[in-house]
Amino acid sequence: MPQDSVIEAPLILSGIWIDGVNNPFLVVPARFLYSRLEIPAWWSRFSELVKEATGFEPTPLLGADIPLASQYAVMSLESLKALGRRISLTEEEVWETLDLVDEVMFEYYVIKAVRHVQRKGTPILYREAEDPVQVKTASLTVRKLMSYPLVRPSYVDNSVIHLAGMLPVLLSEGIDQANVNLENGLWKLLYDLNTPPGRFKWVWDMQWASLIELLN
Repeated sequence: MPQDSVIEAPLILSGIWIDGVNNPFLVVPARFLYSRLEIPAWWSRFSELVKEATGFEPTPLLGADIPLASQYAVMSLESLKALGRRISLTEEEVWETLDLVDEVMFEYYVIKAVRHVQRKGTPILYREAEDPVQVKTASLTVRKLMSYPLVRPSYVDNSVIHLAGMLPVLLSEGIDQANVNLENGLWKLLYDLNTPPGRFKWVWDMQWASLIELLN
C-alpha cells in the first residue's frame, strides 16, 4: 500500500444542494489523508479561463485524490500563485482572478464559502446572499473513499428540505454520530446512496457526492 500523505483544504462537511432552495452549508478546514495524485477533470477548463483572464496559461499540476471542491480550492490557488510569481501578480490580484474564474467554472454559490474558509481558516455556516456565520468545530482528519455522480433527487418534500437545512446548523454545534447518520439517511432518501457501517459520511461535492471516512 502507498504511504498516506496529508494535505489541508476546506471541506463542505454538511449540506445537500436542492435546486431552488437556499439552505445553509457547513464548510470547515480539514486535514485529508490521500495516497494518489491525479490530473483533475476540471483542469482543462480552468486553464482556458485563466488564460482568458490573464493572457497566460498556468503550469499543469497534479492534485491529491480528495473531494472535488476541496481539490479545486487547493490546486487552483496553488496554480494562480505560481503564475502570479511568473507575471508579477499581487496577492490581491491572485484572489480577484480566482473569484472571476470560480464564477464561470461553477454555478454553485457554496464555492464562495469554500474560498472564505480557505482565506480565513475558520469554519462557517453559509447561505447565499448572507454574511457567513463563523462557528467552532473540532479539528477534522478525513479520507475520501469514492465519489458518485448526482442526478435529480428521487424525492423531495418540505420536511426533507427543512431537515436538510437544519443538519448543517446542528453539526456546527458538534459532529455527533446521530446527526451524521441523519444526513446519511437523507442521501439515501434523495439519491439512493448507501453508507457502510462506521465513521463514514456522504458530503455534497458539486456535481458529485463524495464518501469520506471521519478519522478522528
